[in-house]
Amino acid sequence: MTEGTRLTQGPPSPWELRLRGEFLSQYGPAPLPLPESLESSRLFAALKLSTRYMDDGIREAAQELFSAPAFLASVSLSVLVYFAAWLAPEPFFSKTFAATLTVRLSLLVGLVELSRVAMACLHLYREAEAATTPQELEAAAERFGKSIGGTGLRVLVVVASLGLPQVLPKVPKGGLETLLSPLRHAPAGGPALESIATAQVVADGTLFVTGVAAGTSAASLCGELATCAMMNGGGNDSGSGPKLSTRYGKPHTRQNPPHNEAIEEELARREAVGHTDLRKNKPQQNAGKVEVRDRMPTKGVGFRRPDVSSIRPDGVRHNTNYVSNSRDLQRELDAFDSMVRADKGAIHELYRLDGTLVRRYVPPGVSFP
Repeated sequence: MTEGTRLTQGPPSPWELRLRGEFLSQYGPAPLPLPESLESSRLFAALKLSTRYMDDGIREAAQELFSAPAFLASVSLSVLVYFAAWLAPEPFFSKTFAATLTVRLSLLVGLVELSRVAMACLHLYREAEAATTPQELEAAAERFGKSIGGTGLRVLVVVASLGLPQVLPKVPKGGLETLLSPLRHAPAGGPALESIATAQVVADGTLFVTGVAAGTSAASLCGELATCAMMNGGGNDSGSGPKLSTRYGKPHTRQNPPHNEAIEEELARREAVGHTDLRKNKPQQNAGKVEVRDRMPTKGVGFRRPDVSSIRPDGVRHNTNYVSNSRDLQRELDAFDSMVRADKGAIHELYRLDGTLVRRYVPPGVSFP
């Protein structure tokens, strides 16, 4: 980026660190890399520029809202954390707050509009990151501003502020203020929404919801949203349980849908940034696509099957495993050590399903991330 675009690098402010912590606790881990400082990021700058290109009916309200650094930082986090989850072929929300929010927004604006807003956000992120001149950044902001519309802006405001109302500046009277009201209060479905555990948008446009209290009907939860269904249990071959994503291979396990969806989402993210040889729960291979084994196996297990495996654009193999149950942690740590011994030229990671990093190995001389 040339000097004409003001993107001063530096550590995040204390208020930004607090905002990040609160936001991630509500929405879950970020699918896209978080910049060192949101305020100095290209995304932050592009979002601020975009308001000048929004429709006459919302421009004033958008400029008022986006002039507050804390709120604009929260919008940036919305793009990197919540809307980025829509990058997956069948978006899956395992964090209760994010799952409930998805249902609420689907009820009020529809899945098609919600998906459209998410894609607009992702296009802005990609174009802003690729911008090398102020003119390119301005062009990205213009495309976003012209595409977002009134409904899209309302969705952005809700995702940014619903869980963090303290960041929402005073909205000008009329216009956006009156339109925000229904989005900031619980829609039809009432207390049933409070028990939602997961939400998934599958390929045919159906919204699957789990964790809903027994005896609650789809009609009472979803109102007139025809493409909303509820599933109980972990799923099996007879069709009960949520439909599992299989774009990258057969279900990892039907007894633990969130584990399978975490794998699918990670593979989708890697594919989007240019990784190749995408492998789901297949025998461990090195960067040369040759199967490797631990020569000092733990409990006789020489071959391992990483949950996620791919080759980065720089040719480095990247393996990731997830641990769902704390009781299995030691077993997964043993598997992690075994995979490192089998291939010291690869990046290896172990995460909890909530996104907490347990352990990481990066080969000497390899850059990460």
